Amino acid sequence: MTTTANDLIYELDDHPPTGPLALLAVQHVVLMSSTLVLPAVMMSEIGGGDQQASAVLALTMMACGIGTILQSVRLPGFGSGYLCPNLAGPNFFPACMSAAWLGGIPLMRGMTIFAGLTELLFARLVSKIAFLFPKQVTGLVVFFVGLGLVPVGTSKFMTVAYQGDPLMPMNVLVSAITLTVMAGINVMSTGNLRLYGVLVGMLVGYALSLGLGLISPAGLSQIAEAPWVGLPLLTGGASFAFHWSLAPTFIIVSICGALKSFGNLVLAEKVNFPDRKATDMKAIQNGLTADAATVVISGLIGGMASDTSSSNVSLSASTGATSRMIGYGAGAVFFLLGFSPKLAAVLTHMPTPVAGAILVFVTCFMIMSGLQIIAAVKLDARRTFAIGLAFCAGLSVDILPQAYAGVAPWLRPIFADSLTLATIAAVLLTQVTRLGLPRETTAAHKES
Repeated sequence: MTTTANDLIYELDDHPPTGPLALLAVQHVVLMSSTLVLPAVMMSEIGGGDQQASAVLALTMMACGIGTILQSVRLPGFGSGYLCPNLAGPNFFPACMSAAWLGGIPLMRGMTIFAGLTELLFARLVSKIAFLFPKQVTGLVVFFVGLGLVPVGTSKFMTVAYQGDPLMPMNVLVSAITLTVMAGINVMSTGNLRLYGVLVGMLVGYALSLGLGLISPAGLSQIAEAPWVGLPLLTGGASFAFHWSLAPTFIIVSICGALKSFGNLVLAEKVNFPDRKATDMKAIQNGLTADAATVVISGLIGGMASDTSSSNVSLSASTGATSRMIGYGAGAVFFLLGFSPKLAAVLTHMPTPVAGAILVFVTCFMIMSGLQIIAAVKLDARRTFAIGLAFCAGLSVDILPQAYAGVAPWLRPIFADSLTLATIAAVLLTQVTRLGLPRETTAAHKES
């Protein structure tokens, strides 16, 4: 019988009281809003206009809210039943931008639906290819999902966007104080205060930012002028398009997104069931099916493609609250925020130091969880070689990105992301190093 983690305050099937549930949901909403800048940037780049940009952003929030709820359900063949919220997918951003440049919002929507259907096919096959993802490979995936948060987290923490940008002492001070508050509550608290460390830190960070003038006057003006309630209206709301030239890119991107969600769901399982020996591939398959459905919904209603959020899974681990009810609450709040331009504006204008502190905080938990999964496996020479080379391949993307500048355009998504390259390398090398092993030994490798 599999047991749940002993240090969880609200476990998977617990029903937190209304007050704590609302506060925990708001914490997750804060993190879910961290990538809302992506649809806004995309619309500004293609000249969509303020009304179109506002509509796409609101519809993206609605799709993410729906996806968070769908992931939390536990139905036959659908939904992982884990707290694994959705946000605007960073890995989909370049592909969606290309589609929007080529054919506007209709083409972006059509290609997003295509990506969701591709992931759905992958989800239905994942249980049959479970042998490709032994424990050390899934640990590597979780590690690189966390590692992918490091650049954006540290750049926001230091408020440095480009090489050569000067450090702003006041910004770094706000980041440091915000992170100290969150970490201090998490480390020192022995009661339920630990549940709200991120929320308390965020409020402290907002107050400091406001007092030090770190929120721009333009941002404050947009928040003040935004209406409390509004209906997102997308011009050409019934228009869809498809272009075969973009199909290879969206196939690769959708599979990369599925691999990231695979890692997030494995992490969610580890947080809830630390003693489980083998990954529950049925739950993973059902979770990927829900993720694919969310991507399709994003395209249908007109939002940017969504993805599961690694930072939110790490947040649930750090707070000790993994109840599915929190997913229902966070999803409902995020969906309703799509109808409130003012509240959405508060989140989209989050001070950069506050966002950086939150991302650094949750990244620590994700990276260490990945290393713990790998360390739980007995690493013989074959596994060490396979995983070690995959580590090198993945890190090379972040350290020497120019090394892959000459890669064919249709293969570029594989070499543009450390998670994707590391995962593919680990899967291939693990299978290659098994060649020549007796069947009994190979079976033992698969089980571990």
